Amino acid sequence: MRRISYSGLKEKKETGRSDQFGTTRPLYFTSAAEPLIIETPLERKISRAKIELQQQQQMVAISDTNNSDKQLNNNGNNKEKGITESILSYPKGVFFMLGNEFCERFSFYGMRAILIIYLTTDYQLSENVAKQYYHVFVSLAYLSPLFGSVLADNYFGRFHVILWVSLIYVLGHLLLSIGAIPFLEKSAKLGLDISGLAVIAIATGGIKPCVSAFAADQFRDDQHRERTQFFSFFYFAINAGSLIAIAVTPLLRRVRCLDSEHCFPLAFGVPGVLMLLAFLTFLAGWRFYKITPASKGNILWRVVKCICYALRAKLNSNLSRKRTYNIECQPSHWLDYALPKYDAHLVAGVKSMVSIVVLYIPVVFFWALFDQQGSTWVLQATRMDGHVGWFTILPDQMNTLNPLFVLILVPMFEAWIYPMVNRICKITPLRKMALGGILAAVAFCIAGFVQIKINSTMEPKPAIGNSFIYRMGNASNVELFAVNGSDVKIRADNGKQEIWASNYTFETRELNNDNILKNSLYLALEGEVAPKSYVLGVFEFPNGTIRMADFPYTCEKTKNGKTRFYFLILNDSLLYGTEAVAVDINGRVSNATIFNGNYIEIQPGFFSKSFNYKIGFNCTKTEEFDVTKCVKYINVEAQMGAAFVIDLVQEEENNNMTTTNNNIGQLVRSNSVSILWQFPQVLVMTIGEILFSVTGLEFSYSQAAPSMKSVLQALWLLTVFFGNVVDVIISHLEIPDPVAEFFIYATLMFLVIGIFIILAVRYIYVDEHNLEIPDTPEQIEESPEKINNNTNSTRNRRPTPFILEKENA
Repeated sequence: MRRISYSGLKEKKETGRSDQFGTTRPLYFTSAAEPLIIETPLERKISRAKIELQQQQQMVAISDTNNSDKQLNNNGNNKEKGITESILSYPKGVFFMLGNEFCERFSFYGMRAILIIYLTTDYQLSENVAKQYYHVFVSLAYLSPLFGSVLADNYFGRFHVILWVSLIYVLGHLLLSIGAIPFLEKSAKLGLDISGLAVIAIATGGIKPCVSAFAADQFRDDQHRERTQFFSFFYFAINAGSLIAIAVTPLLRRVRCLDSEHCFPLAFGVPGVLMLLAFLTFLAGWRFYKITPASKGNILWRVVKCICYALRAKLNSNLSRKRTYNIECQPSHWLDYALPKYDAHLVAGVKSMVSIVVLYIPVVFFWALFDQQGSTWVLQATRMDGHVGWFTILPDQMNTLNPLFVLILVPMFEAWIYPMVNRICKITPLRKMALGGILAAVAFCIAGFVQIKINSTMEPKPAIGNSFIYRMGNASNVELFAVNGSDVKIRADNGKQEIWASNYTFETRELNNDNILKNSLYLALEGEVAPKSYVLGVFEFPNGTIRMADFPYTCEKTKNGKTRFYFLILNDSLLYGTEAVAVDINGRVSNATIFNGNYIEIQPGFFSKSFNYKIGFNCTKTEEFDVTKCVKYINVEAQMGAAFVIDLVQEEENNNMTTTNNNIGQLVRSNSVSILWQFPQVLVMTIGEILFSVTGLEFSYSQAAPSMKSVLQALWLLTVFFGNVVDVIISHLEIPDPVAEFFIYATLMFLVIGIFIILAVRYIYVDEHNLEIPDTPEQIEESPEKINNNTNSTRNRRPTPFILEKENA
């Protein structure tokens, strides 16, 4: 690391240019890539005079701040305020803001945690389509803050925007909860859900840019220490709200309600109640708030107009090929074309902002990876084993690790890791961001390797044009031969076989015998478009009769970690059309009607001492919780993601039900990769977030002109929007293999971080304590005496020599 003082640079021969009166003006410009001010000798004298004045003012400011943080005790000694006393000195209104923020974050993250599961479960969307809808919602939620800030700054003020948007927020949750009712018509359900998600995305944009600024407005100017301390509690409230929400709402969706195994109306309704509580909490503090009216001026809109005007003027100049000045007098930067329509203070600030925005390119791809924790990683977890001892971790609960790790790791990094590493090498913001981006890519590489292991546990699918036949039954001496000119046959042994998909008529023959039995089966196997699989039961009865039954099944693992049991049964069986009930040691779990090809699914609770269940058949109402008294029951074990078939073929003899064959066949393998294998990728991604995201926003604030800080906050939120747009585009490509998708994202991130490192090595840091943007070149000529007389005027700022730090390669 080396420091460069530009006040010691060799002067240029040309120190300025003459105006229409022949007066030589000092040369002034600010580079976009390096926000510098090159000074003439006169300016250096003025700058040195101002530096001395600034140092005096800083000493006075520090003294005032220290005095505000101290008080006299009974012995007359000075002491700093304790934590309790400091909290008691907070404005009363900020305590309502803490409660409001906790409830609002609970409502948003609670709803968002279960959204991807809702789309794949309730709407039966494919994973790629569900991810597209999910990321469209998230992108809209991070685009809307731009409009929320305009409404707050230009028209209504922060208080009124938060107040009314919170009420609209509640309406969005209400629409989403009603739309989740299972028995609604599909068109009404879709309309309510889309409306609810759109309202929530827009409403969160009204709160996000206003709530922290409104809380800061409540503190007095001399409460700098208290304000900084408050935002630590504010940040804790955000993470605590999201942590509890992500842990609780997946459990709520598991509750049975409205004749459905999932209670999404409850899972979406509870966050809505919390949002209503957030609104009421905010409203309760009304009389304590310091309400600032709208300033009727939004800096973001001014910046956009300034950039557009400069680009248009630059383009017109290039197209016309006219030169008003000599080559030496041409604007040194394309933003200078905005002068004199826009004042030099704004133009110089925009230049400093542009130099930072160039570094925002990798931020977009970081969010593209980070926000997939709520979509792609949740879908990956649905194919993993969530059993951990007596507990069952749900796929959408794994996101609780991120806010939990943040709460633990941020203090550790600040207190121990950063100081320890700083002893070995210099830590700079851009170095931390580069390492954070690399870790995000590494996290996706880890996810890719985990997915490779998961793929090895997936049930193979038949080739295009083929079908799987899973044979069951007791007719172990009977083969099936096709009679329509094909040599296809189905072997006598039970298990899975792969044959060409076509329309077949099979006849039965005895094994090792050409005797044709008087039985035939017509089987239409569909495999030309998409491979399908079939269960085929072949049964031989004591009177020599052979009967068969079949139904299609899917080779995909069951969703949400359930265990599926198909029923194989003949249409004239006495069990046909009766009720099947699955129970554990605590009682009834699920039920289903028995007919050929139907199934019952078992999903263990969050806490289960045993994963052994009993399934009873043809149970009466009084026997539902004691299936041992049912006509028939079997013992099964719940295995997440697995699918089995239960042979229920029976005959009626002497008015007693006797089972001919009650064996169970496994159609789809269970999830055997533990969900805890997602732990490393979540940990690495969280460390990457701390290094990249937290540092990136801090870096932007320290390097930009004071007037551009709010603009950079808006642009930072905009990077989240574009990151989710990237996710929508890649999901739309429908990459068939999740492994390839993980490594594609990781490769893109590595490439982008490589470009970022090249830019970072060339970037020159600006000392934020000396960062000042002059208003106009004319004001630079003022004398040091005039500076001293107009110190408190915002119209008399002077350029000061920057102390710059250039990062070593």
